[in-house]
Amino acid sequence: MRVADYEKEMVEVEDAADLIYEQRLRAKLERDSLGKAVAIHPDSGDYAVGSTHREAAEQLIARDRLDGRIVTLTIGPPTKSDLRIANLLTRRKF
Repeated sequence: MRVADYEKEMVEVEDAADLIYEQRLRAKLERDSLGKAVAIHPDSGDYAVGSTHREAAEQLIARDRLDGRIVTLTIGPPTKSDLRIANLLTRRKF
């Protein structure tokens, strides 16, 4: 797979997970789990919440034996770390 194809697929997966978060999960998770991490499987819509991104992803994989198309997000508004990472990723050249 070419890098450009991989990047396009990753953006599509991330967009699908963001849509699930915004439409189905945001209100509930921000009320109950602010600051924790959520792992979302965009193909099934399934999700798991954990104290860390790794914990959330591991819980989701252990429960459902899903493929690697999992996106993790911090629940709530973006933190300074989230913004710094996003800024670095947008500047990265492949």
